[in-house]
Amino acid sequence: MRHLLSVLASLVLFIALPAPALIYYSEQNMPINGQDKNGQPTGLAVELLRLMWLEMGEPEQPIHFLPWARGWYLLTQQKEAVLFTTAHTKERAPHFLWVCPISHSRVALVGRKTDAPSVSSKADLAKLQIGVMQADVGEQLLLNRGINPANLMAVERMDQVVRQLIMARTDLVAGNEVMLRHQAKEMGFPSENFVTVAILAEQDNCFAFNPAADKQQVARLQEALDKVRKGEAFKQLLARYQDVVQTLPADNLPRIE
Repeated sequence: MRHLLSVLASLVLFIALPAPALIYYSEQNMPINGQDKNGQPTGLAVELLRLMWLEMGEPEQPIHFLPWARGWYLLTQQKEAVLFTTAHTKERAPHFLWVCPISHSRVALVGRKTDAPSVSSKADLAKLQIGVMQADVGEQLLLNRGINPANLMAVERMDQVVRQLIMARTDLVAGNEVMLRHQAKEMGFPSENFVTVAILAEQDNCFAFNPAADKQQVARLQEALDKVRKGEAFKQLLARYQDVVQTLPADNLPRIE
Protein backbone atom coordinates (compact mmCIF):
# COMPACT_ATOMS: atom_id res chain seq x y z
CA MET A 1 0.00 0.00 0.00
CA ARG A 2 2.79 2.40 0.92
CA HIS A 3 4.48 1.69 -2.43
CA LEU A 4 1.20 2.29 -4.27
CA LEU A 5 0.67 5.63 -2.50
CA SER A 6 4.22 6.65 -3.36
CA VAL A 7 3.64 5.83 -7.02
CA LEU A 8 0.35 7.75 -7.05
CA ALA A 9 1.97 10.77 -5.39
CA SER A 10 4.75 10.77 -7.97
CA LEU A 11 2.19 10.52 -10.74
CA VAL A 12 0.24 13.51 -9.38
CA LEU A 13 3.44 15.56 -9.18
CA PHE A 14 4.33 14.57 -12.73
CA ILE A 15 0.90 15.55 -14.06
CA ALA A 16 1.00 18.86 -12.22
CA LEU A 17 4.32 19.91 -13.68
CA PRO A 18 3.88 22.85 -16.07
CA ALA A 19 5.04 22.53 -19.64
CA PRO A 20 8.52 23.96 -20.21
CA ALA A 21 8.63 27.58 -21.37
CA LEU A 22 8.99 28.07 -25.10
CA ILE A 23 12.08 29.84 -26.42
CA TYR A 24 11.29 32.28 -29.23
CA TYR A 25 13.90 32.86 -31.94
CA SER A 26 13.72 35.30 -34.81
CA GLU A 27 15.97 37.30 -37.12
CA GLN A 28 16.47 40.83 -38.40
CA ASN A 29 14.31 40.74 -41.51
CA MET A 30 11.93 43.65 -41.63
CA PRO A 31 9.12 44.42 -42.13
CA ILE A 32 8.09 40.98 -40.82
CA ASN A 33 10.33 40.75 -37.78
CA GLY A 34 13.34 42.51 -36.35
CA GLN A 35 14.59 45.03 -33.79
CA ASP A 36 14.14 48.79 -33.96
CA LYS A 37 16.88 51.38 -33.35
CA ASN A 38 16.44 50.92 -29.61
CA GLY A 39 16.82 47.15 -29.80
CA GLN A 40 13.12 46.50 -29.22
CA PRO A 41 11.32 43.69 -31.10
CA THR A 42 9.08 44.95 -33.88
CA GLY A 43 7.48 43.95 -37.17
CA LEU A 44 4.26 42.31 -38.32
CA ALA A 45 4.99 38.88 -36.84
CA VAL A 46 6.18 40.30 -33.51
CA GLU A 47 3.08 42.46 -33.10
CA LEU A 48 0.88 39.52 -34.05
CA LEU A 49 2.60 37.34 -31.44
CA ARG A 50 1.96 40.00 -28.80
CA LEU A 51 -1.74 39.93 -29.66
CA MET A 52 -1.70 36.14 -29.31
CA TRP A 53 -0.08 36.35 -25.87
CA LEU A 54 -2.68 38.92 -24.87
CA GLU A 55 -5.47 36.63 -26.06
CA MET A 56 -3.99 33.80 -23.98
CA GLY A 57 -3.60 35.98 -20.90
CA GLU A 58 0.16 35.46 -20.90
CA PRO A 59 2.86 38.09 -20.29
CA GLU A 60 5.14 39.19 -23.11
CA GLN A 61 8.10 36.85 -23.44
CA PRO A 62 11.69 37.38 -24.63
CA ILE A 63 12.47 37.06 -28.33
CA HIS A 64 16.06 36.16 -29.19
CA PHE A 65 17.30 37.64 -32.46
CA LEU A 66 19.95 35.57 -34.25
CA PRO A 67 21.24 35.01 -37.78
CA TRP A 68 18.69 32.83 -39.55
CA ALA A 69 20.98 29.82 -39.95
CA ARG A 70 21.70 29.81 -36.20
CA GLY A 71 18.01 30.05 -35.36
CA TRP A 72 17.26 27.23 -37.79
CA TYR A 73 19.87 25.01 -36.13
CA LEU A 74 18.49 25.71 -32.66
CA LEU A 75 14.98 24.91 -33.89
CA THR A 76 16.17 21.42 -34.79
CA GLN A 77 18.02 20.90 -31.50
CA GLN A 78 15.90 22.40 -28.69
CA LYS A 79 12.47 20.95 -28.00
CA GLU A 80 11.26 24.29 -26.61
CA ALA A 81 12.40 26.25 -29.68
CA VAL A 82 10.05 28.40 -31.78
CA LEU A 83 11.37 30.07 -34.95
CA PHE A 84 9.58 32.79 -36.88
CA THR A 85 8.86 33.92 -39.47
CA THR A 86 9.25 30.51 -41.16
CA ALA A 87 7.97 29.69 -44.64
CA HIS A 88 5.71 26.63 -44.59
CA THR A 89 6.82 24.56 -47.58
CA LYS A 90 5.87 21.00 -48.43
CA GLU A 91 9.49 19.95 -47.88
CA ARG A 92 9.60 21.47 -44.39
CA ALA A 93 6.07 20.59 -43.30
CA PRO A 94 6.66 17.04 -41.93
CA HIS A 95 9.69 18.02 -39.85
CA PHE A 96 8.15 20.61 -37.51
CA LEU A 97 4.97 21.61 -35.71
CA TRP A 98 3.30 24.73 -37.08
CA VAL A 99 1.09 27.65 -36.09
CA CYS A 100 -0.18 29.37 -39.25
CA PRO A 101 -0.55 31.76 -40.89
CA ILE A 102 1.30 34.95 -40.05
CA SER A 103 1.08 36.10 -43.66
CA HIS A 104 1.23 34.74 -47.19
CA SER A 105 4.05 35.42 -49.62
CA ARG A 106 5.88 34.18 -52.63
CA VAL A 107 9.50 33.16 -52.91
CA ALA A 108 10.99 34.66 -56.02
CA LEU A 109 14.10 35.07 -58.13
CA VAL A 110 14.84 38.78 -58.39
CA GLY A 111 17.37 40.56 -60.60
CA ARG A 112 18.56 44.02 -61.59
CA LYS A 113 16.12 45.60 -64.02
CA THR A 114 18.95 46.75 -66.29
CA ASP A 115 20.39 43.30 -66.99
CA ALA A 116 18.23 40.61 -65.41
CA PRO A 117 18.68 37.26 -67.18
CA SER A 118 15.72 35.52 -68.75
CA VAL A 119 14.67 32.43 -66.79
CA SER A 120 12.07 29.91 -67.90
CA SER A 121 13.35 26.63 -66.42
CA LYS A 122 15.90 25.09 -64.06
CA ALA A 123 18.27 24.70 -66.98
CA ASP A 124 18.57 28.48 -67.25
CA LEU A 125 19.85 28.67 -63.66
CA ALA A 126 22.79 26.34 -64.31
CA LYS A 127 24.92 29.14 -65.72
CA LEU A 128 23.94 31.80 -63.15
CA GLN A 129 25.20 32.82 -59.73
CA ILE A 130 22.33 33.21 -57.26
CA GLY A 131 22.53 35.00 -53.91
CA VAL A 132 20.73 33.35 -50.98
CA MET A 133 20.58 33.56 -47.20
CA GLN A 134 21.95 30.53 -45.37
CA ALA A 135 19.20 27.98 -44.51
CA ASP A 136 16.56 30.39 -45.83
CA VAL A 137 13.61 29.18 -47.87
CA GLY A 138 15.16 30.53 -51.08
CA GLU A 139 18.30 28.43 -50.65
CA GLN A 140 16.37 25.34 -49.58
CA LEU A 141 13.91 25.51 -52.48
CA LEU A 142 16.72 25.81 -55.01
CA LEU A 143 18.57 22.86 -53.49
CA ASN A 144 15.31 20.86 -53.39
CA ARG A 145 14.94 21.54 -57.10
CA GLY A 146 18.38 20.15 -57.84
CA ILE A 147 20.32 23.38 -58.32
CA ASN A 148 24.05 22.85 -57.86
CA PRO A 149 25.29 24.36 -54.55
CA ALA A 150 28.19 25.84 -56.54
CA ASN A 151 25.64 28.16 -58.18
CA LEU A 152 24.55 29.57 -54.82
CA MET A 153 26.36 32.33 -52.95
CA ALA A 154 25.11 31.98 -49.36
CA VAL A 155 25.48 34.68 -46.70
CA GLU A 156 24.07 35.21 -43.19
CA ARG A 157 21.75 38.20 -43.65
CA MET A 158 19.21 39.50 -46.14
CA ASP A 159 20.98 42.86 -46.50
CA GLN A 160 24.10 40.96 -47.62
CA VAL A 161 22.03 39.05 -50.17
CA VAL A 162 20.70 42.30 -51.63
CA ARG A 163 24.14 43.94 -51.58
CA GLN A 164 25.51 41.07 -53.67
CA LEU A 165 22.92 41.81 -56.33
CA ILE A 166 23.45 45.57 -56.26
CA MET A 167 27.22 45.12 -56.65
CA ALA A 168 26.67 42.63 -59.52
CA ARG A 169 28.37 39.80 -57.64
CA THR A 170 25.32 37.67 -58.37
CA ASP A 171 22.99 37.48 -61.35
CA LEU A 172 19.88 36.92 -59.23
CA VAL A 173 18.84 36.60 -55.61
CA ALA A 174 16.28 34.20 -54.14
CA GLY A 175 14.00 34.82 -51.19
CA ASN A 176 10.76 36.31 -49.91
CA GLU A 177 9.94 38.86 -52.58
CA VAL A 178 8.51 41.48 -50.20
CA MET A 179 11.48 41.23 -47.83
CA LEU A 180 14.00 41.46 -50.66
CA ARG A 181 12.42 44.61 -52.06
CA HIS A 182 11.96 46.15 -48.61
CA GLN A 183 15.62 45.54 -47.78
CA ALA A 184 16.72 47.13 -51.05
CA LYS A 185 14.56 50.18 -50.34
CA GLU A 186 16.05 50.49 -46.83
CA MET A 187 19.49 50.53 -48.46
CA GLY A 188 18.47 53.39 -50.73
CA PHE A 189 17.61 51.45 -53.87
CA PRO A 190 13.98 51.83 -55.03
CA SER A 191 11.86 48.85 -55.96
CA GLU A 192 11.77 50.00 -59.60
CA ASN A 193 15.46 49.09 -59.91
CA PHE A 194 14.63 45.39 -59.61
CA VAL A 195 12.51 42.88 -61.46
CA THR A 196 11.10 39.50 -60.51
CA VAL A 197 12.04 36.97 -63.19
CA ALA A 198 10.56 33.73 -61.79
CA ILE A 199 8.63 32.25 -58.88
CA LEU A 200 9.91 29.37 -56.76
CA ALA A 201 6.88 28.94 -54.49
CA GLU A 202 3.94 30.59 -52.78
CA GLN A 203 3.27 29.68 -49.17
CA ASP A 204 2.11 30.73 -45.72
CA ASN A 205 4.60 32.22 -43.29
CA CYS A 206 4.30 30.66 -39.84
CA PHE A 207 5.65 29.98 -36.38
CA ALA A 208 7.66 26.73 -36.54
CA PHE A 209 8.14 24.51 -33.46
CA ASN A 210 10.55 21.70 -32.73
CA PRO A 211 8.66 18.43 -33.35
CA ALA A 212 9.12 17.47 -29.67
CA ALA A 213 7.43 20.66 -28.43
CA ASP A 214 4.47 20.36 -26.07
CA LYS A 215 1.54 19.87 -28.43
CA GLN A 216 -0.94 21.44 -26.03
CA GLN A 217 1.10 24.64 -26.00
CA VAL A 218 1.22 24.63 -29.79
CA ALA A 219 -2.54 24.05 -29.96
CA ARG A 220 -3.19 26.94 -27.55
CA LEU A 221 -1.11 29.27 -29.70
CA GLN A 222 -2.95 28.16 -32.84
CA GLU A 223 -6.29 28.76 -31.12
CA ALA A 224 -5.11 32.21 -30.03
CA LEU A 225 -3.97 33.05 -33.56
CA ASP A 226 -7.30 31.94 -35.02
CA LYS A 227 -9.18 34.18 -32.57
CA VAL A 228 -6.87 37.17 -33.07
CA ARG A 229 -7.25 37.00 -36.85
CA LYS A 230 -11.02 37.53 -36.44
CA GLY A 231 -10.65 40.64 -34.30
CA GLU A 232 -10.44 44.38 -34.89
CA ALA A 233 -6.86 44.63 -33.58
CA PHE A 234 -5.72 42.29 -36.35
CA LYS A 235 -7.42 44.44 -39.02
CA GLN A 236 -5.58 47.46 -37.65
CA LEU A 237 -2.31 45.53 -37.69
CA LEU A 238 -2.77 44.60 -41.34
CA ALA A 239 -3.51 48.22 -42.18
CA ARG A 240 -0.14 49.26 -40.72
CA TYR A 241 1.67 46.63 -42.78
CA GLN A 242 -0.08 46.96 -46.13
CA ASP A 243 3.19 46.52 -48.04
CA VAL A 244 3.61 43.06 -46.50
CA VAL A 245 0.11 41.68 -46.88
CA GLN A 246 -1.00 43.29 -50.13
CA THR A 247 -2.06 40.90 -52.87
CA LEU A 248 0.68 40.55 -55.43
CA PRO A 249 -0.39 41.32 -58.99
CA ALA A 250 -1.31 38.44 -61.23
CA ASP A 251 1.25 37.84 -63.95
CA ASN A 252 2.68 35.22 -66.24
CA LEU A 253 6.01 34.76 -64.52
CA PRO A 254 7.55 31.31 -65.01
CA ARG A 255 7.51 28.92 -62.06
CA ILE A 256 10.61 26.90 -61.34
CA GLU A 257 9.41 23.48 -60.11
